[in-house]
Amino acid sequence: MSGRPRVYKTEAIVLRRRNVGEADSIFTLLFPREGKFDAVARGVRKARSHMRGHLEPLTRSRVMLAQGRSLDVLTQAETIAPYLVVRGDLERSAAALYGAELIDRFVGEREAAQEAFALFSLTLDALEGGLSCNVLRWFEVQLLGLSGYEFQVETCAVCSKRLTAQDTLLCPGAGGLVCEGCRAGAGPARLLSLRAIKVLRYARSATIDQFASVNCDEMLERELRSALADLVREVTEVDTRAGRFVDDVASLPAHVPSPPLDRDSVYNEAIQS
Repeated sequence: MSGRPRVYKTEAIVLRRRNVGEADSIFTLLFPREGKFDAVARGVRKARSHMRGHLEPLTRSRVMLAQGRSLDVLTQAETIAPYLVVRGDLERSAAALYGAELIDRFVGEREAAQEAFALFSLTLDALEGGLSCNVLRWFEVQLLGLSGYEFQVETCAVCSKRLTAQDTLLCPGAGGLVCEGCRAGAGPARLLSLRAIKVLRYARSATIDQFASVNCDEMLERELRSALADLVREVTEVDTRAGRFVDDVASLPAHVPSPPLDRDSVYNEAIQS
């Protein structure tokens, strides 16, 4: 990125924010061409700041930045998509924050990220438009493949033998499903139902709208969520904080209304340690 102009404009999705000093904030932003990196906004927490409200986590904005010594400096911001429906609903906020954390972990510093940017934008648009939060499973499958961690669901990850239509072991360490003959040396695994396997296969080729139409009951959704959490953990080597938050939200009784959201509190609880 040494050849980038001293001042430049671009779109960005705000992944996370941390406050510094009395009025400044450092934002982790995802850009389509510039990748992911931190930038500072001076005085953004002051009431008179023109950027206040345009750099909320889970907002897509058009920003202007100037090169700085250590961090680039945000000088202008204008909201493109505020995702008010997402940010105003506990379940959708949790889902979007989980997606933001995965993007943060999977996309490297200042690596071109056109496909990741498009993928996350599409997922946020789907959540904003009312599609089921089950589209997170599609997002996880797509992001794993995009990042070079596509797992095997058609053939055995160990011997490449074509798998039969039955419940099969999923072994993240081996890179996917494992046939009966390779079970012994495959490492830690979980048995995945044929229903879940079919959904994972479909997620690889379906559009997000097509996947949203898949009927997943609570048991199947829980199985898919656990299986993909295992695969993500294999890549990141840690449990995602927002993933635990998603699980906590999913465990709330269905009849309990979502409390009014303080976006900063939800964000800090889900993302920051």
